[in-house]
Amino acid sequence: MSDPARPCRSWHRVSAALVGLLTAFALGVLAQPPVEEEDPKAGVKKRIKVEDDPVAKPAGGAGATPDARLDELARGAEESTNPAVKELLLKHVVPFDRLTTKAVTRIKPIPIARGERFPAQFGIQELDREGNFTAPQAVNTVEMKRIDYFEEIVLAEANQALAAKPLGATNGPQGWTAFEQVGAAERLLSAALRFHDFAREHNIRRGRGWDEVRKPLVERAREVRLLQLKSAVAAGEWLRVREYGSRLILTYPKDAEVATEVATARVLESKRLLTSEKHFDHVKARELLDEFEVSFPGAGGDAVRAIRTELTRRAEQAFARAKERKAANDTTGARDALTRAVALDPTLPGARDLQRELKTGYQTLYVGVRQYPELMSPSTARLDSEKQAVELMFEGLLAEVPDDGGGARYRPAGAIGMPAVVPGAREFSLRTFDAGATGRYGFESHDVVGTMKLLASRPDSWSAYALPWLDDLPTPRDNATVRVAFKQGHPDPRAALTFKLLPARWMESKKMALDDHGFAEQPLGTGPFKLYANPRPDGNTPREMVFVDNPLYGRWRDRANQPFIKEVRLLEIAKVHNVVETFNQGGLHVLTDVPTADVEKYRAALGKTVRDYTAINNRRVHMLALNHRRPALQSKLLRQGLMLAIDREAILNDVYRSGKAEFHRAMNGPFPPRCWANPKGSNGQVAQLLNRDLALTRFRNYLFDAGAKSELELIYSSDDPQAVVACTKIKEQVESLFKDAQGRKLTIKLVPQPFRELMLRVEDEHRFDMAYVPFDYPDDWYPFALGAMLDSTAGERGGRNWTGFQTKNTGADAEDTRLGQLLNELRAYREFNSLASKTTEVHKQFNECVPFVPLWQIDRHMLFHESVKVYTDDSETPVSPGVLNPTTLFQGIARWRLE
Repeated sequence: MSDPARPCRSWHRVSAALVGLLTAFALGVLAQPPVEEEDPKAGVKKRIKVEDDPVAKPAGGAGATPDARLDELARGAEESTNPAVKELLLKHVVPFDRLTTKAVTRIKPIPIARGERFPAQFGIQELDREGNFTAPQAVNTVEMKRIDYFEEIVLAEANQALAAKPLGATNGPQGWTAFEQVGAAERLLSAALRFHDFAREHNIRRGRGWDEVRKPLVERAREVRLLQLKSAVAAGEWLRVREYGSRLILTYPKDAEVATEVATARVLESKRLLTSEKHFDHVKARELLDEFEVSFPGAGGDAVRAIRTELTRRAEQAFARAKERKAANDTTGARDALTRAVALDPTLPGARDLQRELKTGYQTLYVGVRQYPELMSPSTARLDSEKQAVELMFEGLLAEVPDDGGGARYRPAGAIGMPAVVPGAREFSLRTFDAGATGRYGFESHDVVGTMKLLASRPDSWSAYALPWLDDLPTPRDNATVRVAFKQGHPDPRAALTFKLLPARWMESKKMALDDHGFAEQPLGTGPFKLYANPRPDGNTPREMVFVDNPLYGRWRDRANQPFIKEVRLLEIAKVHNVVETFNQGGLHVLTDVPTADVEKYRAALGKTVRDYTAINNRRVHMLALNHRRPALQSKLLRQGLMLAIDREAILNDVYRSGKAEFHRAMNGPFPPRCWANPKGSNGQVAQLLNRDLALTRFRNYLFDAGAKSELELIYSSDDPQAVVACTKIKEQVESLFKDAQGRKLTIKLVPQPFRELMLRVEDEHRFDMAYVPFDYPDDWYPFALGAMLDSTAGERGGRNWTGFQTKNTGADAEDTRLGQLLNELRAYREFNSLASKTTEVHKQFNECVPFVPLWQIDRHMLFHESVKVYTDDSETPVSPGVLNPTTLFQGIARWRLE
């Protein structure tokens, strides 16, 4: 007997599926491409605000996406006092297509372009008079007579508006001005382009057929924007000229016709400003040219050069007055004249030296360093002080901007703006400058290519860490534009674009290698500072390495007068007899890596004038590096025994915490304990790597072999008193296992070394059994850095793989090989959850293989004088110094201030 309910249920299922399909078609709900995300801290994936997100989100969550509502048109209508403009803009606030069947209907934009095949039936949503879309309904394609797309509708409306009087010849609304006509057309076209690009990216518009819809919209928008500029110039509306010119520069940075029109406008306005008697107007003329030349280097011809020459002439006159006033002991007059000179031409020869003499707008920052820097190129810097010097003098295409949530975002550095996203690559406009007649190095796109060549000459070095993701050499589009291609995806490609840029053509002309010691001692970069003085040792007198502002850095409009602090001195703190007194006398502003035991002492002695901060963005861990090139340490039994024997919590309590249990954490694997890459137990706690009974069993099995080495050397820094005590306790803990044991015993010989010598023995000479060393993960993508550190091809002198793990003749077994495979496989993952899952597997395999013994992560305390205001971006509000990474420290240093 048949079931009478079955046909009914089947029809309900079919109709429900049809409604679902129609809704999906009407709403454009399709698979979306992945959006780049930065990685989180504390094991929770979080979205980080970034400058180059393909879709800009409205601030504070307000507003709508451009497929739903074009807020700029609503704002334009609200701001306008002309009824015709209001009506024109308001009727396009909600994007719609126009479908003609038996009637003409406004509908939600559809995915399929004209010329592509429509299905026999498709779904639409009508736009009602209140601006809302109705429920989905089906339309038969045979009934469709015509479809007009929103982009075409807007283009026609804009053209009609421009054809009307007074700008055109046809009759139109009464009472609007030519400026209102062009402005309304430009708003419409810009809004339609924003809608179109959003719709293409989110599959609301699909397929290549939309290229032909976009092209006329882009061309007309450009024509209208140029028309805006020309109209403003003709009317002498200079504020509008400035606004329209700046917008064109940003929108069309490589357009020759735009360059010509903007140059004409800028020259006319600059000439007008130079006729003024006001110094402020002369400075404004310089700023206008600066902005133009950033986007169009070398454009503008003789007219722009003539204005620049006149500005330099006036600057030289002011500079001469400053020197005359100084000679007459009129310091106030000299400072005033010098300020005027630098405002007109910040690159004026001799101006910086006179600023230092007169202390005109001249701030000096004193920073204490634990070891005095010697080798300061990106590839040779080992000490924190050397890495800090690199941060002062060099920049990448992008720079990391830390935040107080422990995350990071990125901003332009050596690039003028965030890169254009092109398939498989990023395209950058660069901050270029020409080589000087006196031999000063220049910088342009071929230096980016040259930097990559130099990095590729040492692909095993940490400075070349990003190379596995980058595809061969960058492609210069011209001297000021370069395209960097990716050979494989990265979860956040921006993280791979922070490698430091070198004056590569200049280095090549001097036949310098990547790690050239001469270059490392006297480095040259494009960063905000340059090395000025490096005194020789003088007994017990603290040395001060002096860095002064790089005049080439501040010539860009977005960097005007930067760096605000004009001099940075790195002070050899070990030879300072009284740190508190030096702080109080203004001879010290910043001191990093203050032991926990000393924090309270400084609080009591310095009061509120100096504050202590604990670094939020701390990627440093401490380990026992194990040299797998030594036969004894090829024994997994020995390595596992060492890992399990050490009571990390006991050493942290005895050596580092000074009764402050909230500081410092034991490691339970290769990653920082609180980072996302470190797996947590079901209770959210981190399992401990301590099992002394099992450690003793591992040691006994190792020592059962009569040929097994029973004494191991442990080298550590003699410059660090806490390291001395910690290593002594490691020795005691290991040897105490054998206190009542029979037979052979494992002993550890402690070998103190100056820190530089220690790192030389570990990184270059591989002359050690075990070494107590710090390791700084370069970014928040911890498993990638672990893979780079344990890369079997990076085990040569100066390579990343100090341990020699899995290198030739180091006794690697199947488990070691599997760990190496897992680390290589990680680079294929872009999606975060998959990467995190694979990272958990890596963590487990690492603890089986023990390439090195993870120990702890030490919280890093810093002292900052209250006068130091830290800015990491262009915000008007300073950030807490605690967001800084103490290893490099000077993040955003060009924006810091002393107040």
